[in-house]
Amino acid sequence: MEDRSMTVKIEIDTLVTMLKMAFSFENWDNMIKISTELYESAYEMYVEQKERNRRLQVTERPIVYYFGYSHLMKGLAYQKKKMYQEAKQCIANYEDLSYMSDGSPANNQAVENFRFFARANMFTLNILSGNLDCLEDYSAFIQENPSETLPGLITILEAANIHNYDVDHILDILVVEDSQLIPIDQNPVDLSYYISFLYLLAVYRFKKENHAEALDRTLQALTLSDKLEDDKIFKKCVALFESFRTHASQSQLESYSSIQKNILKGAIEDEEGIVFDGSSIRTI
Repeated sequence: MEDRSMTVKIEIDTLVTMLKMAFSFENWDNMIKISTELYESAYEMYVEQKERNRRLQVTERPIVYYFGYSHLMKGLAYQKKKMYQEAKQCIANYEDLSYMSDGSPANNQAVENFRFFARANMFTLNILSGNLDCLEDYSAFIQENPSETLPGLITILEAANIHNYDVDHILDILVVEDSQLIPIDQNPVDLSYYISFLYLLAVYRFKKENHAEALDRTLQALTLSDKLEDDKIFKKCVALFESFRTHASQSQLESYSSIQKNILKGAIEDEEGIVFDGSSIRTI
C-alpha cells in the first residue's frame, strides 16, 4: 500500500505541474482534460483515506487542495473559452469544501482560500458576461483585497472593451497611482499581469479616442513585454502603435524608434561579426 500511495503522490502532484504548464501555454482544452484527471486522482485518495480512517501523508498538500484546484483550473479554462455557465458550475464545486476538512490548520486554510477564490471568480464571470450591476460591488471587493487589484483591473478592462462599458469612475478609484500597480519584486507572473493591464488600458483609451494616453500605455507595454520576452503582447502593441501612428507626438515616435533600435541592436549583437550602431549595420 505504501508503494501505491507514493505512486499516487507522484501522479497527483505531477498533474498539478502539468496544469500550470497547460495554463502558461493557454491550452484550455488540455487544462480541462488534466483537471478531470486531477479530480479523479484526488477522489480516489479521499475514498482511500476515509476507508482507512486516517489522513494519508503522501501528498505535498492536503487532499482538499487537489479537489479545489482541479475545479478552479477547469473553471478558468471554461472562462477563457467564454463558456461562462460551465465555469460557474465549477465554482459551485469548490466554493464550500468544508465537508472535506479534517479540522487541521492546513485543511481549514485550503477551504478558506478556495472560498475566497470562488467569490473573486464569480465576480469575474458575472462582469465578463456583461452584468454591469455588480461592478460597484467588485470594486469594493478589490479595495478590501489589494492583492486582487491587477487581476481585477484586467477583468474590468476586458469587459469594458468587449461590452463598451465606461469604467472611468472605477479606474479613478482603483488606479490612484500607477506606481502602486508596478510589481515591486518584478517577478515574471506579476509583471505579466501588469503588462496585460497596460495593453488593455491602451485599447480602452484608443476606443475612447484618448490617443495620447493610449500611445503612452502602448509604449510602456512594449518596453516591458520585450523585457519579459512576451512575444504575444509585444506583437499586439506593435500593431496598435502602427495603427495609430498618425496620432503620435514627436516624443512618442522617438520613444518607439528607440525601443525598436534597442531590440535590433540586441538581436544583431548575437550575430557573429555584425554590428549595429543605431543608424547602420556593418560587418567587422
